[in-house]
Amino acid sequence: MTTMTDQKPTVTVYTKDHCRQCVMTKIWLTTRGIAFAEVDILEDPMDLAAAKELGLMAAPVVVVSFGIPGDDEAWSGFNPIKLSQYLGAKPTAINNEMSN
Repeated sequence: MTTMTDQKPTVTVYTKDHCRQCVMTKIWLTTRGIAFAEVDILEDPMDLAAAKELGLMAAPVVVVSFGIPGDDEAWSGFNPIKLSQYLGAKPTAINNEMSN
């Protein structure tokens, strides 16, 4: 399991239109000033294939990489607990309410 290091992680969020959990994930990241790359899985079949290769079939797919090959963390759905765990922001009551 990856733990936070001094190295700033890169974050990729695979999204699609009309996805409430995608919107909530992007809001969570943006309000905390965490930079992320957004990839619309419906624009390019290769992007959809890349998300599926992770074994995750629901949007959003969030990938956090600390630069160590094979040691990325990935999950699907809006998950403020994992976002906090891997990106260093403490969960708040509003985050927990948003995940319900």
